[in-house]
Amino acid sequence: MPLFGAKKTTRASNASVAVKRSRASVRSPGANTTSGDILTPSGQKIASNQSNVSGSDSDPDEDKHPEVSPATDVTIYNEYEMGPAFGCKFPLPFIRFMVERLINQKFKGKTYQPGDAVKWVREVADEVNLKMEGMCRQPRYKHVIQAIIYQQNGAGFFCGARAIWDKLADDYTSLTFDGGTFMCIVVIFGIYQY
Repeated sequence: MPLFGAKKTTRASNASVAVKRSRASVRSPGANTTSGDILTPSGQKIASNQSNVSGSDSDPDEDKHPEVSPATDVTIYNEYEMGPAFGCKFPLPFIRFMVERLINQKFKGKTYQPGDAVKWVREVADEVNLKMEGMCRQPRYKHVIQAIIYQQNGAGFFCGARAIWDKLADDYTSLTFDGGTFMCIVVIFGIYQY
């Protein structure tokens, strides 16, 4: 056991001598070595790969570019939302109230005219879209608005829609306005973006 301890002590003392000599050679102005040279315990010079470009005796850690050091003011959250947060689903009751009020104001006292129906359908879809963007905007939701106006003259009407649907996040609502001579149906789809 004493032999191993003695060797370790000898190696440690040799290493400290090399470090002391290399530091002494850097600090002394008349020495033959540069700041990048390393001395062995026997006093031989070993040139390192680093060259001192500026000619000054500065610490290499102080010369690092600021982008090399890691950013300390960054907060990383290890999470990704796989669905709408609690209370942030598509607000169907408010949307129904808003659209119902808008349709009643728009069509109160009007009768069906084929030329007007084209204009009404665009206006209803645009106004509902603007109200949705202003009042009902939910994070990560897209909405699709479908407006239909048809004359009520005894003929039937069928409408359908198909979509890839997520029952937990996506939702829709539809409203019908009976104007006597015409019907207006507005359907609003809310689709969550993953």
